[in-house]
Amino acid sequence: MKRILLSMSLALLAVTQLIAEDMKINVIIGGASFSATVEDTETGRAFVSLLPLTLDMNELNGNEKYYYLDSSLPTASYHPGTINAGDLLLYGSSCVVLFYETFSSGYSYTRIGAVDNPEGLAQILGSDDVTVRFEKSATSLPRGDMNGDGIVTISDVTSLIDYLLSGNGD
Repeated sequence: MKRILLSMSLALLAVTQLIAEDMKINVIIGGASFSATVEDTETGRAFVSLLPLTLDMNELNGNEKYYYLDSSLPTASYHPGTINAGDLLLYGSSCVVLFYETFSSGYSYTRIGAVDNPEGLAQILGSDDVTVRFEKSATSLPRGDMNGDGIVTISDVTSLIDYLLSGNGD
């Protein structure tokens, strides 16, 4: 009985720690693919739920590409102060912005995520409008999603406990 309680406690702890993990996506421009991390926020989850997306993004100011979505995403705006190359932000509630230069800004954005390693991003995006594809990567399911339904709930805890008690987790 102690083993069962210990297993259940460890499972609950593991799922709790994994819920806040970030999601991975691929950003594909021409023949190049960049890994990006989308934050596990209401905005990030809403963005990932739209994927795959192929956007004809417009050039602006020599530092960003932008596209207005047909619908709004949840917002939690803030003033980042410094925009970093690779930042994936939401301007207003429907404008997805991919930055390829680092600079200071007084504008407000909602953070979606960022390209993990933006080296070469500016060269690939170029100075003209460009088509960018955003798609889920193989690791885009939320951490702790034991049953593969895309969300972490108590059923994932139950699945993990069942797995551990079946002897497969030894």
